[in-house]
Amino acid sequence: MNKAAQAYFQTKVSTTDQGQLLIMLYDGALNYLQQARDKMLARDFAGKGILISKVIDIVNELSASLNMDKGGSLAVNLNNLYILCTARLLQANLKMNVESLDSVVHILSGLRGAYAQIIETPEARRAAAEIAGRMQPAGSAMKTAQPIMQAPVTAVPRSHARAAYGRNAMQPGIPTAAPAAPPEAAARAHVQNFVPPAAPVAPVAARLPGAYAKPDNS
Repeated sequence: MNKAAQAYFQTKVSTTDQGQLLIMLYDGALNYLQQARDKMLARDFAGKGILISKVIDIVNELSASLNMDKGGSLAVNLNNLYILCTARLLQANLKMNVESLDSVVHILSGLRGAYAQIIETPEARRAAAEIAGRMQPAGSAMKTAQPIMQAPVTAVPRSHARAAYGRNAMQPGIPTAAPAAPPEAAARAHVQNFVPPAAPVAPVAARLPGAYAKPDNS
């Protein structure tokens, strides 16, 4: 795991619920983005650069943890959005461009809300606890840190969305494809909006099976 992501885990993991590790990374990135914006407006070039680098580390961690085999088009769209975020962060850093920074805030806030909506159910929390048990540092104790924001529900089946987040989430070093980024608005709409399925809730073992996990080579 990259240094910025490690530091954020170390400082927050003791006060964070087991189902919130991805949310924690999104929150860390958004927190650093706000600080970077303040530094940028204060013309603090060095401080701004350090904070933007931390955000890039977290975005890279999120991207490297995608399972392109199981995640399908959702994982591809997430990867494209992370590529877009990185490009805009570099632009913001080089050109002191507040608008580019704000666009990354908008994208990551939408993704955070979309994922929060998936895990904020009792069944999903039980599945997330299984996942988090495999990825939390030894000896860590976790509990809820803060309420979760909700995202609008309109388009993509929730089962498809769950395929973006799997059992071994946040494991670095997984090869990811880098397809050409789709139009930003269409890609963001695809991953941000979810519709509850009409079918009964799937067993815990089938929950969250996919894209934030190591590929299944069996």
